[in-house]
Amino acid sequence: MHPAPVRPRALRAARLSIALAVAACDDPRAEAPGAAASAIAPQAAASAAPAPSAAETPAAAPPKREMPPRPVPLGSSGPIQPSAPPEQQMMAIQYTLAMVSPQPTDPLVDKGYLEAIVPKLAAAARTADKGKTPPDPVKAAKGNRKIEVNMGKGCTERTPANLLAQRAGSSLKEAYDAGILVVSCRDDRWECHQATRDPSDVLCHAAPRR
Repeated sequence: MHPAPVRPRALRAARLSIALAVAACDDPRAEAPGAAASAIAPQAAASAAPAPSAAETPAAAPPKREMPPRPVPLGSSGPIQPSAPPEQQMMAIQYTLAMVSPQPTDPLVDKGYLEAIVPKLAAAARTADKGKTPPDPVKAAKGNRKIEVNMGKGCTERTPANLLAQRAGSSLKEAYDAGILVVSCRDDRWECHQATRDPSDVLCHAAPRR
């Protein structure tokens, strides 16, 4: 049998379809199959990515502690002499009061630590004293935020930290963690205030015992 003749109208339609397909392949603007979907996918993934949680957000730095002017630069203990100008002596008083003033970020007082360290410091003071040690030489003051060590002679800017670390088996950091903000020594001439927050923050001034 002979094949059925192709009708002219059907032949023209087939040629037109082939021409359109070739033109689409030659057009540089034509996108490959799935290209549009590939371009959309990263955008969808980005929009679907979860936002950083609150736990991943960096914690804000604690507020800087505001202190009144220091009569001498930090790192220098003075001492502030009795002959110092009244303005400098007033600065020393205000600064030492600020040293022992608690801030919201400071630890609460650990009474167990306080009760344990007082007798140890009393024994340490009697051993280190170069004079006659007063009775009951150690006491808590300023709402238990300060430990005062009374001595006959030998109070220097290093004495409070040395008494804690070398003779009482503690440290400035342990004292601070227990809510103690200042450890001081006082003899017949000087009183030295040692901040537990910062080992370099020591200030001495004249405080003769009457």
